[in-house]
Amino acid sequence: MPIGKQIIITGAIQGVGFRPFVYNIARQLDIVGEVYNDSAGVIIIVQCTNSQLNLLLSSLENNTPVLATITNIKIEEVQFDGYVDFSITQSRGGKVATLVLPDACICNDCINDITNKNNRRYGYAFTNCTNCGPRFSIIKKMPYDRQSTSMAPFMMCQKCVQEYQNPNNRRFHAQPNACHHCGPQLQLTDSAGKDIACNDIIVKTATLLKQGKIIAIKGIGGFHLACLANIESTIATLRKRKHRAHKPFALMAKDITTIKKYCQVSPQEENLLTNSASPIVLLKIDNNTLPSQIAPKQKKLGFMLPYTPLHYLLLQQLDTPLLLTSGNKSCNPQITNNQQALQELEGVADYFLMHNRDIINRVDDSVVQFSTDKAQMIRRARGYAPTALPLPNGFENCQGLLAVGAELKNTFCLMTQSNALISQHIGDLKTLESYQDFEYNIDLYQRLYMTPIQHLVADLHPDYLSSKYADNYAQTHDIKLDTVAHHHAHIAACLFENGRTINSKKVLGVVWDGMGLGADNSLWGGEFLLADYSSFSRLAHFEYTPLLGGDKAQNEPWRMAYAYCKQYQISASAYFSGKPTTEFDALLNSDLVLNNTSSVGRLFDAVAYLLGICSHKISYEAQAAIELENMASACLNFDAQPTYEFELKQAKNHTHIDSKKLWIAILKDLENQVKREDIAYRFHLSLAQLLVEVVLQFKQTHPFDTVVLSGGVFHNQLLSTQISALFANIDNITLLTHSKLPCGDGSISLGQAAICIAKEKKYG
Repeated sequence: MPIGKQIIITGAIQGVGFRPFVYNIARQLDIVGEVYNDSAGVIIIVQCTNSQLNLLLSSLENNTPVLATITNIKIEEVQFDGYVDFSITQSRGGKVATLVLPDACICNDCINDITNKNNRRYGYAFTNCTNCGPRFSIIKKMPYDRQSTSMAPFMMCQKCVQEYQNPNNRRFHAQPNACHHCGPQLQLTDSAGKDIACNDIIVKTATLLKQGKIIAIKGIGGFHLACLANIESTIATLRKRKHRAHKPFALMAKDITTIKKYCQVSPQEENLLTNSASPIVLLKIDNNTLPSQIAPKQKKLGFMLPYTPLHYLLLQQLDTPLLLTSGNKSCNPQITNNQQALQELEGVADYFLMHNRDIINRVDDSVVQFSTDKAQMIRRARGYAPTALPLPNGFENCQGLLAVGAELKNTFCLMTQSNALISQHIGDLKTLESYQDFEYNIDLYQRLYMTPIQHLVADLHPDYLSSKYADNYAQTHDIKLDTVAHHHAHIAACLFENGRTINSKKVLGVVWDGMGLGADNSLWGGEFLLADYSSFSRLAHFEYTPLLGGDKAQNEPWRMAYAYCKQYQISASAYFSGKPTTEFDALLNSDLVLNNTSSVGRLFDAVAYLLGICSHKISYEAQAAIELENMASACLNFDAQPTYEFELKQAKNHTHIDSKKLWIAILKDLENQVKREDIAYRFHLSLAQLLVEVVLQFKQTHPFDTVVLSGGVFHNQLLSTQISALFANIDNITLLTHSKLPCGDGSISLGQAAICIAKEKKYG
């Protein structure tokens, strides 16, 4: 007996060939009805038997298209209208529940199209289908239809229309569908914006790169500055023009085989490189034949594969990897606009490879490394954002909450009825342009998901620009604003992404990072916190050390090294020759109240300085710590290394971790001419063993069975690996780490949202 059912599918299911997938299954099963997109997701109305319905549902759950992700299937009884066949019908509006898809790298079928001389898309740099291509970067509003994207100005030719309308074609309703005749076009200009006459723009671009030119290339989510990775003089010129003295550049190789010429690539890392997100993957250098200027004093290179047809076609003309860096001025967001690129990158780029499809939403490249048996996100952007995290039990029905995140490595989090939407990496809110990008994206997410802000949550630090935004917005719109402690947010984010329910019992959170404002108004960063979503107590922390010069101490590691030595009354004047120590001595001996920090990140900086790293100042964030890790990785006899000692001092309410013995031992090793690589390794291992020692000590007095690691220090692959190895020998403790989000400040916004919701539901 035929029945009438309405099936509502939510998730990442628009723009992935989901409707033709449903259409073909329904036709095979002789089901009549219709399928269409609306803002809730995909709606299927069927007239069929129970047996046919079960077969349809089984296919929906087990055979979805490559890029589709179903989060929920809801079935309702309906009165059917006497359908005689099954059809795909026009999209409709309504309340948004479907998810915007991230941009996806070019698929193998499209690669075959652009490399087949007999295919009409041979050599076409904007080829795509429902399995690949731009999504988030071109969308203006939902539902995801062509008129809602930057493809709207490009009217499809008859052949493209036929593909677009054919449910059996993989380009059926592929919104960016286009070809040479009707789609976006490339443009190559000189630095003044004058067109370069040539027969083949891609071949000409490759020729210019081989000549040592720097070219600004408009990609899928913004401009890159590119040059060949084997021309040292050009790399040096790019560093000078970009004012980027030491920070590593990324590389793009045409295939895995090329990457393996230079780096070790495990099966897991190869999977990361080749999946649809196509991120930059940090890989251990195996054959150091590329110029060291690409990544000074590094043991790793960041490689990615061509993720657009344009990049793929260009790399086919080159035998050498392409060096890529963001096309922007220092600290500003990546440029997306052609005219802006010509203006702001004048004097940086020699030529401009552009196109006439607008980038609606800026998206940087994602950065990932494989660490402790899983992928570790360092920067979550293209390919991953704006995919959502499902809500663990207890977090439902909190739509309209906006968590604005931290000031550095900013992301924000918007809660909808069924998902936590974490924005793409916005970056450091240091410039007007970055702040405007932050504001733009908050407005964008509200518009895409039709979810107006009803409640705000910000970091405890009132001077963060994100906190100031939240405060101003709350006052202007007369809505509630809560604040959350920075390090509590780190722990909550890790709990949330690991699916821990809202009423989960307390865990021991170890949060080591640069700095964040603590509950006592000091700058925390080396914390052991007993916490759940709604509360925390501080069990232990590294002893406070003065920040000599305030913010300058973050950029000049010698200041922290000197502060430690003075604090512990250790004579090490030979290491500070030529530094203005006299004024700091007077400052330390005065009654002035100084900013103090418990930061492990600053401890890394100080140790790095003593080992000869960054003797003047750093040129990018965490440079000293990163170079210290690379130095430690060069240790050859790591199995025989002893460890340095820390002292645990009991205070009234918590434990202080005193590092005086560490400093004395390091200085003694330096005096005895122990290899710097060995000292660096001992330092890492000592921190790992200290962490485990403190955890086991508190395990005796507090009823936790889970340890959470969060904070930017744990991006340190060597340290994380050492800690993981030590915990492998400990029974009855689960170690939780980040993988879907960065362990640094890119996860803060999610933690803020989780804490705010938990407190609201617990305390009202």
